[in-house]
Amino acid sequence: MKKRLSFICAAVLAAGATAALSSCGESQFDGILIWGPEEHEQLYMEAINDYKAAHPDFKTEVRFAAQGDAGANDNVGKDVESAGSIITFPNDQLISLKRYGALSKLTDASVTWAKENNVEASVEAGKIGDGYYAYPISADNGFVFLFNRDAFKDTSVWDASKNGLKEGYTFRDLFAALDERGAQAGHEKWANGKVIWPSGSAWYESGVFFATGGDYAVEYDEKGVQKSATCNFGYNMVDGQKDFSHGLDAIRCMMNTMTNEDGSFNSHFTYTDDTDPAYNDYVSDHIGNGSKAEEEPLAGVISWNNSAPREAWGEDYDVEILPTLVAESKLLGGDGTRYTWRSFSGFKLMGVNPFSAFARKAPENIVILHELAQYLAGKDVSIKRYEKSNLGPSNLEAQEDERVKADKFLNALNEQYSLKDASGNNIGFRVQDSTPANFWTPIANFGKGVYEAVHDGKTGSFNNISNAQRQLNQLQFDIEASAD
Repeated sequence: MKKRLSFICAAVLAAGATAALSSCGESQFDGILIWGPEEHEQLYMEAINDYKAAHPDFKTEVRFAAQGDAGANDNVGKDVESAGSIITFPNDQLISLKRYGALSKLTDASVTWAKENNVEASVEAGKIGDGYYAYPISADNGFVFLFNRDAFKDTSVWDASKNGLKEGYTFRDLFAALDERGAQAGHEKWANGKVIWPSGSAWYESGVFFATGGDYAVEYDEKGVQKSATCNFGYNMVDGQKDFSHGLDAIRCMMNTMTNEDGSFNSHFTYTDDTDPAYNDYVSDHIGNGSKAEEEPLAGVISWNNSAPREAWGEDYDVEILPTLVAESKLLGGDGTRYTWRSFSGFKLMGVNPFSAFARKAPENIVILHELAQYLAGKDVSIKRYEKSNLGPSNLEAQEDERVKADKFLNALNEQYSLKDASGNNIGFRVQDSTPANFWTPIANFGKGVYEAVHDGKTGSFNNISNAQRQLNQLQFDIEASAD
């Protein structure tokens, strides 16, 4: 596992890190090394100074290296013993980092602290099996509904008592509201308004499958190679037979967001995906003062925390939990069952590396690292992270800060995360943990196919139950067959 020192120094310097080692050719730094994104160096070093001031007995030297977050997994994989003592990373790297041995399991007391002080969804993002291996530091990488209030006020979708969209609103409710608003004097532009979601983007599309009962799981071998992937987006096996019920309902829900009751395509919807046409480009082009924004103004969009609508819409910018999905379509029928769309959500976490140089020096150093990690995941540093990079805190106290409370996106996303069914089970999100190796492309292609069946009248794929089942069967096969 241990690599030659010259190799590690080269990797550190190539990444622009801040003195992860004393210098190339010298002994390994055995103080506390924090790995985070480059733009957070000043934030963490100032936080360490505050921590030292509050803990006079803390004399350990602390350094920072820009090796964390998105690059954490790759950098830890080079040499876990030379990696950071405390590492920040996205939650979909959790399983991989644990396989490297780079994550110290949280004690029962630490788990209790995490649960008492953070959004439930963010704590669960650090869980593997029955254990927890990281502290949450952010809870903002999900999607909800961003909209222009002017497009929907004084229409049938508007709830005057709450001064917002009515509970349980659907895409068809939004379409009807745009027709109403566009017929009102002074608001004619909304007759051509658009309400969209990227139905060809697997991240958003997965949330529909989760809503109707689909899920996936991945198993890895000791080397971190995928052994198997299981998925039931298409069907469940019931008494030896394939039951496509929830897969068909997922398709019906997708179709419902694009169509009128008679099955015709609704002109207020536009297809987008990750590349052609690129979803984020479409959003930017159809807001503000450009010609496209005048001809087909964007009224609402299922989105991540995109700053473009907030800046363009100003006081009319608002955010709501995701629309309700309805399993009914002209092509595939359906009984109109209503489902709660789930946000496929990612989180930033902070873990303690038990194989780091400082942790190996003495058993009590693991305790010191966990205490320091809790401080860095706590209220004060969370607020400063938000101020520095708009990273939405998972910390509950930080969410009560006036600046954070004023963030409409974070408020709506936290409400989405808190959605429960009658039995108290989560129905608002699905943590984006490690996905099957062949996950994103099959789902994206599937969504494009649904759109083409509705908009272009394409046959042979989704135009009847038999063809739809064949597509669901293929989708599930593609995802499950991805392991070598």
